[in-house]
Amino acid sequence: MLERALHKVKKAKFMMLIFVVLINICCGNKSFDLSSVSLGDDAKKYDFENKDLFLKDAAKADIIQYYADENKGITYGNIPLDNTMGTRITVYKGKVGAVDTNAAEKYSLEFVEKIVKKHGNPTASITDKATVDAKLVKPIFEKLKKLSPEKVSWNPNEKNSFTYPTSFFWDDGKNYSILSITIEDDGKIKNKYISVTKEAYRNNAVFGLKYPTPPASPWYKYMN
Repeated sequence: MLERALHKVKKAKFMMLIFVVLINICCGNKSFDLSSVSLGDDAKKYDFENKDLFLKDAAKADIIQYYADENKGITYGNIPLDNTMGTRITVYKGKVGAVDTNAAEKYSLEFVEKIVKKHGNPTASITDKATVDAKLVKPIFEKLKKLSPEKVSWNPNEKNSFTYPTSFFWDDGKNYSILSITIEDDGKIKNKYISVTKEAYRNNAVFGLKYPTPPASPWYKYMN
């Protein structure tokens, strides 16, 4: 009798272990590809509220913010996102109004390439200088040179200095998109990407953007 009872206990523990493993697998596989989101789409299509990946902020009746502080389970076309800067999706009047995110530092170049190829030739861009050890920055220089050959060049009279586009701006008629790039002294590259519908922008529905565009903004003549 004792042996049979022990067998039942072991079997019960084994079944419980299987149950826990299955639960962990189900919960751990939740993921979302941010590149699948199209501005202007009905937000219900993406079911942001039931993905357990985003926190919701509905401060106003027609504006809902979904944000993920650590980007757990969120990628952009299989590119990992930064786990400190987070992602924010704005829903305005039931439609996707904006997407704001940053790729993980290690994948910044891959992300920049993907965004530039997605949007094509920019409406405008801003260039600046970076002073970084030439050996450290060589792969960054070469990649950016391919993406924007006319905007990337070494500065011949300045050691380890080159000019590159720090921001790309696109206007496709319905949406504005901005990709910003920062190259630090140690050769690390960081990025920020935001894409917003003109409707959401002009109704001040997007955190961090202001309409009318401030005169000091580099995009002042493009976003009014």
